Amino acid sequence: DNLSGDPGVDIRIEDHYWNRSDAAVVFRREDRNTGEVRYIYHGNDGTSMPWNDTAQIDFLNPEAREAVIQDILHVARNFPIIRFDAAMVLARKSIRRLWFPSPGSGGAIPSRSEHALSDEEFMSACPSEFWRDVVDRVAAEVPGTLLLAEAFWMMEGYFVRSLGMHRVYNSAFMNMLRDGKNAEYREAIKETLTFDPGILQRYVNFMNNPDEETAVDQFGKDDRYFAACTLLTTLPGLPMFGHGQVEGFTEKYGMEYVRAYREEQPDGDLVARHEREIFPLMHRRSLFAGALSFRLYDLNTPEGVNENVFAYSNTDGQNRVLVLVNNRFERSCGTIHYAFPVNDGNGGQITGSLGDALVPSDRNSSDWVLMREHVSGLWFLRSAGELRS
Repeated sequence: DNLSGDPGVDIRIEDHYWNRSDAAVVFRREDRNTGEVRYIYHGNDGTSMPWNDTAQIDFLNPEAREAVIQDILHVARNFPIIRFDAAMVLARKSIRRLWFPSPGSGGAIPSRSEHALSDEEFMSACPSEFWRDVVDRVAAEVPGTLLLAEAFWMMEGYFVRSLGMHRVYNSAFMNMLRDGKNAEYREAIKETLTFDPGILQRYVNFMNNPDEETAVDQFGKDDRYFAACTLLTTLPGLPMFGHGQVEGFTEKYGMEYVRAYREEQPDGDLVARHEREIFPLMHRRSLFAGALSFRLYDLNTPEGVNENVFAYSNTDGQNRVLVLVNNRFERSCGTIHYAFPVNDGNGGQITGSLGDALVPSDRNSSDWVLMREHVSGLWFLRSAGELRS
């Protein structure tokens, strides 16, 4: 079928697309007036199938880059928030890998090895990161616009640290917690605290999305799920709940879906547990959202540090909170003393103890601290001196 609305142009996708036997790599474009035939690549992330509803722009072309930036600025003048889908494919190293591979490499996309460039040629043609240019231009010309990027392939940190993106979907949260890579995720948090703790506020954490399996498929419905969901709700940043996550739906929804194909009913027990354990935390997001007072701790056991336990504190200036989550099916007990050092923004580090985080500095050691344990609802009374010791 001709996809063009211009009677002078014929645009077609290869026949394999229509019978779903394969995905087309290119469009075929024919100018009916001149007979000129060109082939235009579909968008492609090199991981599975080309995106046959898209055409790829050459981001080494300065005019093309500027045209896209102008479109972004136009949208920014009309809307306060812009979401960039699959933004990672326009990072410079992705453009290099997908479209202009090094000589001698096969390339991630069929036929692109014919367009190989040396390192010098590529850097000359792409001297700056496209997204860095976008962030700077939007800040200068349409200040106040919030830019949100989908940046997978473990590039989230790069997008906020180096490219300056305001918010980034944090796929590492879902992948590492699901796979039990607790030590690696704790290390990622520590590295962020060392570099700039404010970056934690710019992550959008999630447990599923339309491109991934459902939360119930990845985390189940029991303690393992609620451990991850507690972290989702109480870590700095923005928590994002997937469609049907709270209800326990098992159908994976694509963005092209106009209706559900399964007649699923909400899991009443799962919803009720959310209402008991998660929703009250959501109502107190001011305690958790910021990173200025966020402190991360090690749980020290006789066997050493238990890397499966996430222990951290935070405050909104009025109330203080300690979060303890064991993301593993095993019991653990130990002690918490000193927080991991945090970059103070002036070339130094902030250190302190758990007592410093839970007891205001103007309180005397003889004062009392009233604490409520969230899951059990039990109250505890401890002296300020005991917590500081």
